[in-house]
Amino acid sequence: MENSIRQEQIESFGRLMAGFSHDMKNHLGIIRESNGLMGDIIEMNVLGGNETTIDRLKKAIASIESRVCITAIMLQHLSGLAHRSDTPCSSFPVNDLLTEECTFLERFARLKQVKQVLEPGEDIPSVYNDPSLLQHIIYRAYLLCLEQLDPNQSLVIITGRNGKNATITFRLNGISQGSLEKVSFNNLLPAIEKLEGTLKKGGENHNDITLTIPSLSVTEK
Repeated sequence: MENSIRQEQIESFGRLMAGFSHDMKNHLGIIRESNGLMGDIIEMNVLGGNETTIDRLKKAIASIESRVCITAIMLQHLSGLAHRSDTPCSSFPVNDLLTEECTFLERFARLKQVKQVLEPGEDIPSVYNDPSLLQHIIYRAYLLCLEQLDPNQSLVIITGRNGKNATITFRLNGISQGSLEKVSFNNLLPAIEKLEGTLKKGGENHNDITLTIPSLSVTEK
């Protein structure tokens, strides 16, 4: 019963976020339309004024348009992020889910002056699993990785495949060899086990954390 209520809470929260995203995109559409109208008025020289003022207005309009485009992309990712919780299990491309989430995770790296690099692989299989739970695991693993990094170091996130399974590798560039061995991911293991996935530390330079995500059978959902 408790798990069922928790799942309903997650779905409700996701739909609220998705609704907010859709409303904000409508507001941005109005801002963009109004901004375009201002540009048309200036081009027609209806307001008159000197060249310096007109140039400043044109720069302001271009800046507004740029910010609207950036915000629209972020809201598109927010909508995708929110809709992942619509169903407990579904088939989804790992690259898409990761791109959506990293749009918002990047802020945490920026605050710590760590460079986030996303390297999506090609031909990554879609997996049938719990996308909302995977979002949670990525978020927690990401923050744990940031704790190990110092300013001006980088966190590279790479997607790949291992047979029919998808993999997500967090590569901590700049850390000393062997330092990952002291980091505990035990709090994440129950969630990873629920995905029937695995978590492995090491890699060629001993600075990788690799999460393997399998596809569950429909009867396992």
